[in-house]
Amino acid sequence: MRAVLVLALVAAAAAPVHAQFAATAYVDNDVAGDVQSGRLGLGVSVAYYLGGRIGLELDAEFHGHFFRDEDIASRQPMDVDLNTNAALASGNLVVPYCVRGAFGAWCPYATAGAGMIYEVFQGVAHGPAAENFDHQKADLAINAGIGVTHALTRWVGFRVDARYFHAFVDESASGNTYPKDYGYWRLSVGVTFGGPQRDLFSP
Repeated sequence: MRAVLVLALVAAAAAPVHAQFAATAYVDNDVAGDVQSGRLGLGVSVAYYLGGRIGLELDAEFHGHFFRDEDIASRQPMDVDLNTNAALASGNLVVPYCVRGAFGAWCPYATAGAGMIYEVFQGVAHGPAAENFDHQKADLAINAGIGVTHALTRWVGFRVDARYFHAFVDESASGNTYPKDYGYWRLSVGVTFGGPQRDLFSP
């Protein structure tokens, strides 16, 4: 019994050595698809890697002026200037492959996951008979993509990431919001702290 307890304590103490955390702050742009491009968003992700082979990531992002004006013009009341913001939260699986060569340490990876996109439709009335417009809704979304992290040091890296998002809209409950499913590509660049690339550096 004591031997089992000792082995369990040793395993528990050794496990964190092979587990790595990573936090990334990034700036992104929706570059193609059914949403507005050319407007920057801000996001952060936190990932937990086990043995440098697989990771679980929580990703959160805020994006202003999310939909194109012409795509929602018919959904807004008369004499209302409508704008949309969106917040995204997702849980993702990340599979990295880290290598160290003549040009430094690199961790290309593939990722896929699911989450929610929370959209806020706000309009300011300009006509005497118009009323301010304020609607919110949340849509299920899936995503998949690829990226690469270049390790500048054992603790700091530079990340480039491209992901495709597809949102599933309940058309029967869309009201005066975006009326159908939509998809888009997001390109982001960010700074990563920690991560599986630490194993490529000497202690």
